[in-house]
Amino acid sequence: MTVVTTLDVYGLSPEEYRTVMDRLGVEHRPEPGIYLHATITTDFGYRVVEIWDQKAGFENFLARRLAPAMQELGIDRKTEITITPLHNFFAPRLEELPALASTLPGGPRASRQPV
Repeated sequence: MTVVTTLDVYGLSPEEYRTVMDRLGVEHRPEPGIYLHATITTDFGYRVVEIWDQKAGFENFLARRLAPAMQELGIDRKTEITITPLHNFFAPRLEELPALASTLPGGPRASRQPV
């Protein structure tokens, strides 16, 4: 069953977010099973919303890649995770998203390589 995961990460700075993303290398080597990753700034830190083909895939990524990377980087932030079934998805400008991603403040940069 396709799911939406939401990670509310409290107190994470923009620099820490970018460091985690670079360490994971997910923009260059995405985890099998992920369809979409979107990060939103909030008054408490960041909200990360992802769409996965199944709950087990997300949980495997969390245990195998994300949690170890955060620990290695010494980043320990309160994180609330929810996993819910996807009800509908609408993306009429899907082909434009790769170009948009490179213009966003937290987006990947061509010169960045995984840490």
